[in-house]
Amino acid sequence: MARKFVLYSLLLLSLATQAQKTNQVLVNEVDALLVESRYQDAIQKIEQTSTKDTDTNIILSNRKAEALIGLGKFEDADKVLRDILSKTNQSKNSALLSAITQSTIGFLYVNQGRYDLAIEQLAEATAILQRMNQPLETAKALSNLGLAYIGTGKYQQAEEQLQMALTLRQSVLPDEHELIASSYNNLGFANNIPNPDKAIEYYEAALAIYEKLYRKDHPKLAVANSNLGFAYAQIELYGDAINYYEAALATWEKINPQPNASKAFVLSSLGYTYTKLDDKKTAMEFYEKALAMYIASHGTKHPDVAAMYNRIGNIHQSNDRYNEALKSYQQALIANVADYNSEDVGTNPGGENFYNGNQLLYSMMYKAQTLEARHFGKTLKQRDLDLGLKTLQECDSLIDRLRKQASNESDKIALGAIANEVYADGVRIAYTLSDIAFRKRKNYRQLAFYFAEKSKSAVLLDAIADTNAKSFASVPDELLQEEMSLKTALALVSQKLAQKPSEEEEKYLRETAFHLNQSYQAFVQNLEKQYPEYYNLKYNTTAPTISEIQSTIPEKTAVISYFIDDSKRNAARLYILTLTKKNFRITDKALPSDYDRSITGLRNALFYMGEEVYIPTARKLYRLLIPRRIPSSINDFVILPTGRLSVIPFEVLLTKNVKDTKAPYASLPYLVKRHSIRYEFSAGLLLQKKSQSTTIKSALLCAPVTFPANEYLNDLPATKEEINTIQQLFASKNIATEVLLNNRATETNLKGGNLKNFSVVHLATHGIVDENNPELSRIYLRGDSEAEDGKLFSGEIYNLHLNANLVTLSACQTGLGKISKGEGVIGLSRALVYAGAKNIMVSFWSVADESTAQLMTDFYKMLLEKPSGDYSKKLQQAKLKMINSTYSAPYYWAPFILVGF
Repeated sequence: MARKFVLYSLLLLSLATQAQKTNQVLVNEVDALLVESRYQDAIQKIEQTSTKDTDTNIILSNRKAEALIGLGKFEDADKVLRDILSKTNQSKNSALLSAITQSTIGFLYVNQGRYDLAIEQLAEATAILQRMNQPLETAKALSNLGLAYIGTGKYQQAEEQLQMALTLRQSVLPDEHELIASSYNNLGFANNIPNPDKAIEYYEAALAIYEKLYRKDHPKLAVANSNLGFAYAQIELYGDAINYYEAALATWEKINPQPNASKAFVLSSLGYTYTKLDDKKTAMEFYEKALAMYIASHGTKHPDVAAMYNRIGNIHQSNDRYNEALKSYQQALIANVADYNSEDVGTNPGGENFYNGNQLLYSMMYKAQTLEARHFGKTLKQRDLDLGLKTLQECDSLIDRLRKQASNESDKIALGAIANEVYADGVRIAYTLSDIAFRKRKNYRQLAFYFAEKSKSAVLLDAIADTNAKSFASVPDELLQEEMSLKTALALVSQKLAQKPSEEEEKYLRETAFHLNQSYQAFVQNLEKQYPEYYNLKYNTTAPTISEIQSTIPEKTAVISYFIDDSKRNAARLYILTLTKKNFRITDKALPSDYDRSITGLRNALFYMGEEVYIPTARKLYRLLIPRRIPSSINDFVILPTGRLSVIPFEVLLTKNVKDTKAPYASLPYLVKRHSIRYEFSAGLLLQKKSQSTTIKSALLCAPVTFPANEYLNDLPATKEEINTIQQLFASKNIATEVLLNNRATETNLKGGNLKNFSVVHLATHGIVDENNPELSRIYLRGDSEAEDGKLFSGEIYNLHLNANLVTLSACQTGLGKISKGEGVIGLSRALVYAGAKNIMVSFWSVADESTAQLMTDFYKMLLEKPSGDYSKKLQQAKLKMINSTYSAPYYWAPFILVGF
């Protein structure tokens, strides 16, 4: 079997002597045993070998440590590695051998569940091995680095490392090599949660190679079967999952009847599958077996042990055995934190020395949920709710820390989905306490607001804080330019990957993305070290308090924030948090079962002008969404939506009953007739955005008018008149304008112009939002080169330097995007806010360019008659004028909304 393996110790020195060649053969034979998971045989061969060559001894000692790790003998492996570290400086090749040893230490940390330490060691080892042109050792380090990222829930970062490891292996190994199969397995592992269908493809590719290389009862086939079982369970094909698990378990029992972590994983996975089939008794049996086996393999301190206690606790909780559940979650906390051993349920560990942050987050969240359930189901004691709330506050601190550790935006957004459940629990428990507590009711209400606010656009807020921090910390222009070059290149690669390239091109792009991400992470780390003030400002972000928000609210303005708790454990509820200059109120309502249908119905009725559906639906949603006790002095609303509320214009809600469903559109009691309305991603942005000047100094007006036939876009002839009319309005007020019309409306001209100098940017063109791949959302301009094709993608918008008080996208559907839990709508609006726009006007659907031109012209005319920063008032006036014209149907005026404050 050994002859099937290409040497992966190309790493050593150039071997000249016969003795050195003999040593190299020995290393290769040991490597072949390790690849086949024959760990005991590898150790035996190493111990039977005698060589005086220092370098060979260090390599073999590393391999011995790997074998011991494979056998679960972590303490023995640690002793071997400590001994190696004292010898590496005796070699002429000390840098290379130290990097290999660092890589093995990282591998040990991965298996111990110490992912933070593993990432540190493996990242350093990878950088050195890359520089020394050691492809297979680099691939090994990258593979383990990918596994460490998977362990911390950073699936996108993991996939980048693992794709690069596969590329390196493919460059020097045959297609059906075991290490190629290992890479496929790892890539499947990275996709288990975010994309199980893709995971199955990788696992099947790995299995096909293993079946050609090994007998049926080989450990690699057992691993492949258990991985396939896990992926099938993720897509709810539980029967198939059980078949794969049982095949894997039978193989493990045959070849290794002793307790081991791989077998424990299968038992745990069977328990999970039976939980999903609602067979809790069988699930508990498997979980308890898995727990005992993990403890036998890893000891009592390991994240796998913590995960088993969490699952056992979940079954106890579902059976209303609250005390048993809490004991299990407490054991999970103990197992996952190195220096925490308290069995007192009233305590929690600090935020240091944990093995797996995500698993710790789940343990504390489950604990808080069980305390709440025990309050309502058994004790009715306030202290249960208070302890639950305190635990959720510690979850919140942990989420902040985990988000800072993630360098990839996709991974940060994925964390938001988990965090959103924590925040929902926090809002619900804090609101309950504000009702039942005798003291500190105001504090509980403030905490409810805090958790609701933390659920909104955290990644966007962090990104804006990062930009502001660079400005305040006086980071030099040349460094900002270097960062811009890296981010622009990354955005381009991301965009091309989303366009489903050929297999060969995808491979090249992923390799490019890997190197760019490495460079960008190194750049950021260097920036944080060189400019400590930047580091402090970047990470010193907290959710705003009620008093801070109230200090920014004008007298006649109300900020209305929405939060939906739709966790499966409770009936869905809608929380409405209303702030005015002097008051703060929370109301909660049961979310109607037809809520989603009402949102869809309203949008469809508006777009297709179905008045008979629109009128009752708009009235129903008004009753649900608009608080009753808003003072009559309030003229202006700032809406902070959540979920699907982000895709409806509140202006169309009807404030009174309408009996005649055929009533003229102009006569209907629209909310916009009472209030000006603007939208914002979160209350935090109300404070983060720098104070804006109301003076309009200059404007950029852009319209391509016609579009290439191959894009299948209608020409927009009315936009030419729209731009010319708006230009004349600005000229009449002696405001400088730059006009990019027809052939001048190119991507190069837009980017090349000094965008940050314009107070107003107006783009009259087509826009397309891709909800599945937000990075492909784009605005159409004229193309003028291969590099600048006329499609301004969202990734490119993120990298624009805007300082405009107002950016208008007079284009179709630019207000839509992918709805992400904990982050809101991810689309063109978000990109523009990130780029620096203070206010943006976007649309929810396509409208005829003639009516759009009229609305835009009226808006700017009103804005220039009495310049001010209150754009929502001007938009309200323009809409009211349109309601009294031939374009009275909401279809024409409702899609245009203002985002900003």
